[in-house]
Amino acid sequence: MQRINSTSWSKCPAWFYSFLLLTWLHMLSLTYGFFALGLTQFTPGLNTLFHVSTWLFYSFFYLLPVCLLGYLSIRFAGRHHLLTLALVWLSSSLILLAIQTDHMIYDLYSFHINRFVLNLLLTPGGISSLGSSDATYISTVLIVLRIMVLQLAIVVLSRLGGFFCAQQLKPVRWIFGVSVCLFLIQGVAYGISDIQQYGPVLDGSKAYPLFRRVRFRSLARSLGYTPVTVQKQELTLEEGNISYPLAPVSFQNEVTPPNIIMLVAESLRWDQLDSTIMPNTWQFSNNNVRFAKHYSSGNGTREGLFGLFYGLYGSYWDSFMHARQSPLLMDRVQALDYQLDIRTSATFTYPEFDKTLFANVPPAVMTTADDNLSPWQRDQFNTDGLLQFLEQRNTSQPFMTFMFFESTHAAYSFPEEHALYADYQGDMDYTRVSKAALAENITPLFNRYHNAAYWVDVQLGRIYAKLAEENLLDNTIVIVTGDHGEEFMEHGAWGHNSSFVEEQTHVPLVMHVPHSQPQVIDATTTHLDIATTLLQELGAQGKPEVFSLGHPILATAQRPYIVLSDWHSISVQTPSLKYRIPYLTSGGDSWKATDETDELLPESDATFLVSQQQHHLLQAITNTSLFYTE
Repeated sequence: MQRINSTSWSKCPAWFYSFLLLTWLHMLSLTYGFFALGLTQFTPGLNTLFHVSTWLFYSFFYLLPVCLLGYLSIRFAGRHHLLTLALVWLSSSLILLAIQTDHMIYDLYSFHINRFVLNLLLTPGGISSLGSSDATYISTVLIVLRIMVLQLAIVVLSRLGGFFCAQQLKPVRWIFGVSVCLFLIQGVAYGISDIQQYGPVLDGSKAYPLFRRVRFRSLARSLGYTPVTVQKQELTLEEGNISYPLAPVSFQNEVTPPNIIMLVAESLRWDQLDSTIMPNTWQFSNNNVRFAKHYSSGNGTREGLFGLFYGLYGSYWDSFMHARQSPLLMDRVQALDYQLDIRTSATFTYPEFDKTLFANVPPAVMTTADDNLSPWQRDQFNTDGLLQFLEQRNTSQPFMTFMFFESTHAAYSFPEEHALYADYQGDMDYTRVSKAALAENITPLFNRYHNAAYWVDVQLGRIYAKLAEENLLDNTIVIVTGDHGEEFMEHGAWGHNSSFVEEQTHVPLVMHVPHSQPQVIDATTTHLDIATTLLQELGAQGKPEVFSLGHPILATAQRPYIVLSDWHSISVQTPSLKYRIPYLTSGGDSWKATDETDELLPESDATFLVSQQQHHLLQAITNTSLFYTE
């Protein structure tokens, strides 16, 4: 066999090129999923040309680190060929695993591995928040082994050297030439599509991880061609010094502080609140205030609970977390010497509640259930603890409790004996879940979610009963809601964090406010309004604009717009328009405008509405930096 002692690309051993070729074929098989998601219809033309060339080029592009590592090892390791073999085997396996993982994520949620995913993987409590089953872990191990074993087989076969004579084919020139051609073809195809605003290419390009756009607009103008323009807004997300609140807030000294109970369920969308799925909460809502058009402040837990406690857009999360800036609401509660009982069935580190919502709260009053318990058991355990707190509290002091239920987070947990629907999906294996499979039969998974919501309602019913038993309702504000919603393929996606459709953002809200009459409020409200209202109940004086972007929640006037956030954009929603604006710092892209039912607006209608409501969009953008110093 040829010894590895070459010092230039042209003299690299033949086995190395055989290995790259076979690994590229392996990569093509894994990236075919991106190609199939991007090219929805195979017809001759610019769209097909773009996707074929992009698929072939990027499949090789993803392997460039392997090429570089292999070359450097060959050049400097000399006779230590086992080191080179180990490096190319391990590096190629890791890259292929990353691509396989990215495809699973994109297929389900329509985004690639990004800052959000990395945060989930690297933050304590992130992985456990997924609620993965034993079947998922076993399948994951099998996927890893399959890729690594196949790459090991490719290494062995390449060393045997029987596939092609790499030196006779001049592999460096051949590989470089083909790659350059493919890059130019896909770049030109995208540039032309950008000039013409050709949707199939522009939208389909998002399927490929690390895709870089090529634009020829300046060149087109210099040649006398006017590119098609699309009206859009973009947002530079600032992270300056925090100015929160904008000015000192004075509080009324004579206020009689009410008790506060906040009960939040993970991924609980508005339509779960009915007499069948959540009968206890439905009955509770009939005797109190139910908000029919209430929205979270985002499509993820961070953004949703940030708005709930701070009354600010979720786009402020990172800056406030890094500064460990606590919400004014919790500062006021602690200044009034409230007894605190803070509980979560997830963790306080993921999302980072210990650095935001409860940054200044003593750890002794913060309880996390045993992670070895299933989510439904954790919810039951924490409910037991909350009820015990209500029994043993100091009755001479006001109290505040917060409870975060986890059962309704995927994979949707509940005891089998409490299953409301018998036709539900069994143990979930995330590695086998795909949009295609879910689209064909979403009902069992949806029923599993219903069952989890029913179990949360069982725990809520215990709390409502205890409040009545302890005669607490005359001086206690009770808030029952979800951190965000959950989509079940209504718009082609499952879960949350991917869009601002109703299913991912519209949540139930029931409030018990002492001495308020039972009613249903149809005006649009958001989580930002809850912190605003609670602070006013605790004696905050002056205009709420000083400390919040929300409104008093019991006001029935229809507001002109609301703003929701996710990890890389905001969504400005008016009665006739939903318009998503990306953060430039997150490398996002613009999205097409939709109406209030999440249907795409015709281009002419979208242009008219965006122009008509431009002042709302600009005000929302201004508000994203309002609570920073200049």
